[in-house]
Amino acid sequence: MGPITARGEVVPGPGDFALLHEREMPQKDQLCGAFWGALILSAAGYRTSQEEVALLAGTTLAEGNPTEWLPPGAAPRNDYISDLPLTPDGASAGTSAAGVARGIEELSGGVLSVIPVAGPWTVETVVSLIETASDSAPECVLIANLRTGRLWGSHASARLLLDHLAGRTVEPPPPDWDCGHFLSVAACVRGPGGALVALRDTYPQLGFGGYHLQPAGSLAAALERGDGLEGGVLCACDARAAEALAARLGEAGFELRHWDNGSPDRGGGGNLAG
Repeated sequence: MGPITARGEVVPGPGDFALLHEREMPQKDQLCGAFWGALILSAAGYRTSQEEVALLAGTTLAEGNPTEWLPPGAAPRNDYISDLPLTPDGASAGTSAAGVARGIEELSGGVLSVIPVAGPWTVETVVSLIETASDSAPECVLIANLRTGRLWGSHASARLLLDHLAGRTVEPPPPDWDCGHFLSVAACVRGPGGALVALRDTYPQLGFGGYHLQPAGSLAAALERGDGLEGGVLCACDARAAEALAARLGEAGFELRHWDNGSPDRGGGGNLAG
């Protein structure tokens, strides 16, 4: 294999965001959206919890065996500090993207803003979104709401990843699991034949300590979902940077709206305990 010339962009988030992510993993069961909301708020100096974000987001937990919705190797984490609504109907459980955005904005008192990006999703638009966020709001956090079953397996070998960057045909490793999920986009690197996106996940068992590389095309497919529901990316940033970022995203042809990921937006509510 010859040398590969690559270049990329990084969207690191606030200064201590990566450290907070490392310390907080794994997410509490069924609170992937609230996990990211709580991290973003904590990095901005607001003391909060996954449950507090979940309550404002209108999260409802599905009853049943938690191992049914965990990725391989992950153990349940149900040390909740508040009572969250339960439902026996798994189809009506979960957290809407609009709810996550609301939780971040309300708990920050409007200091943080969240721009919803509903697509369109292709290799080119995934790369464009990362480039635009990196240029316009480098402390922005990109929260992707997607279907994991359209990603590559999170432990893809270095050979496969480098072959993809070089433009060689590879056999993708099968996905680790298949469900609706929230994770964050940290960086993008481009080679002569493809692009890879670095994702931060909510479980250290996925990838390498919670980080894994995905082809931009796989991320686009996961955002499209292909199951009758929609995915998208929440761009959480300082409110002072939001107008300029939204303008650039609109000029680039993105749809700036919330999407239907199958979880009802119940508008929040509930009581914290302890």
